[in-house]
Amino acid sequence: MMSLLKRYVLGKFVYSYLLSAAGLIGIFLVVDFFERVDEFVSRGLPYSDLVFYYIYKIPNIAFYMAPQAVMLATVITLATLARDNEIVAMKACGISITGITLPILGSALVIALLILASSEYLTPITNKKMNHIFFVKVRHKPTYGTIQREKIWLVAKDGAIWNIDQFDPEKGRMSKVSIFYKYGGRSIQKRIDVDEVVWTGKEWEFIAGYVRTFRSDGLDATVYFAKKVFPIAETPDDFKKMKIRGEELSLREMYDKIQELGAEGKDTVKNRVELQQRLSYPFISIVLALLAIPLSLRSSRHGGVLFCVGVNLAMGFVFSFLYAMGISLGFGGIFSPVLAAWGPFVFFSSLGFYLIFTLDSEETIPGFKL
Repeated sequence: MMSLLKRYVLGKFVYSYLLSAAGLIGIFLVVDFFERVDEFVSRGLPYSDLVFYYIYKIPNIAFYMAPQAVMLATVITLATLARDNEIVAMKACGISITGITLPILGSALVIALLILASSEYLTPITNKKMNHIFFVKVRHKPTYGTIQREKIWLVAKDGAIWNIDQFDPEKGRMSKVSIFYKYGGRSIQKRIDVDEVVWTGKEWEFIAGYVRTFRSDGLDATVYFAKKVFPIAETPDDFKKMKIRGEELSLREMYDKIQELGAEGKDTVKNRVELQQRLSYPFISIVLALLAIPLSLRSSRHGGVLFCVGVNLAMGFVFSFLYAMGISLGFGGIFSPVLAAWGPFVFFSSLGFYLIFTLDSEETIPGFKL
């Protein structure tokens, strides 16, 4: 009996979720279509590009709409069950609220994991194709997705830090190059500055530069040279760094980028916050489900489905506001990246569990009657 009722609740939730997700994605696509269609038409592009642009956009929209769809599906499922007195009947059969809502929470967890997997394996690929259509074919931006040719920083295999002002990957030629060597310490112990570095096919030739060595108390010696070869393990391919937009990176690529920037001595606070945001956002589905369960069951006593939706939308807005504020404080360095992304998650999850455990009370929050 219990398994049949759980499958019944699960079926209603999945049906409501698919309708909610399809509706939210559809609304977003329609609004975005009327904003973008003029650019596609004015460029004279084939309609196939417009169609594929929105096909590639769906996984990215699904990523951001999943929590809201879970919340709406939870509200609709529980409000309709309560309206038809099915919740009362299930409780009369000895099934607890936890048993009734467990399929919903389990589905929210599965949805969060699927969205997270999509963010790692599917969304970066579709975002690259979507951006290629929009930035290359529509807006004719020649630098999109190209190799970085200016202001390059690279940590070499021997630990040296390269700063390259200009790089021509086709000719294997660099200009205005500085190389810093630390040799295990924090202070610079050797520095090479050169006007030009050329790849001969086997090695790098350094043209018109000088080598400076340093002691702990300052400059030790400066040696000038017209042309010199240094033992460099890198080839031109190692210096080819693609310009990639943040949404085109997988979670693993974002982590690797943070490690690379950190090794170059650059500030990685924003990148680490973005990574934690990408990791935490899918699990907002669970938070909103935890909040929607008690709020829907309580508010269904005082109104219909629309009233339940209104109450949950208000709570969802409060959560979204605090989540966005936490991310902003993380970008500013006030909160750590983990606290910025996961702090609201922990707080509202605890609130959701508290509301579930106090469902038998007439007060949603002590001292406040809904």
